[in-house]
Amino acid sequence: MYTISDIARLTGISAYTLRYYEKIGVLPDPTRQEGRKNGIRRYSDQDLRFIRFIHGLKQTGMKLEEIAAFVQEGCLLADDYPVMHVDETLKKRIEILDEHLEHLEKQMQQLEAVKNFTLEKRAFYVNLQAQRGPIK
Repeated sequence: MYTISDIARLTGISAYTLRYYEKIGVLPDPTRQEGRKNGIRRYSDQDLRFIRFIHGLKQTGMKLEEIAAFVQEGCLLADDYPVMHVDETLKKRIEILDEHLEHLEKQMQQLEAVKNFTLEKRAFYVNLQAQRGPIK
């Protein structure tokens, strides 16, 4: 089990931000030491993996509102959720991830274009430098 400071160190997310994410529903409430309402937060390896996943979504541009919706949909699946709503919940989670994957693909294309332009400019300057001789 991990404390909030352990999770902060392992993920690069501050303890303040982790608490904020819990408050707005981006992260589910963690278990607490001895089950007390104000007990020390305890996180499992599964929690750590989930927090890293959420952090990855945030780092790649997903809005906190979308992440919160994704988390809430997932929490519904984990509960004793009526079977008739499971398909709807799964569909919503898939849609959220599909939209994000589309966004990531566009970002990758934009980055690839910038990378190619940068390589072209670098080659131009290297060539220009070679024509002028060594820099003094």
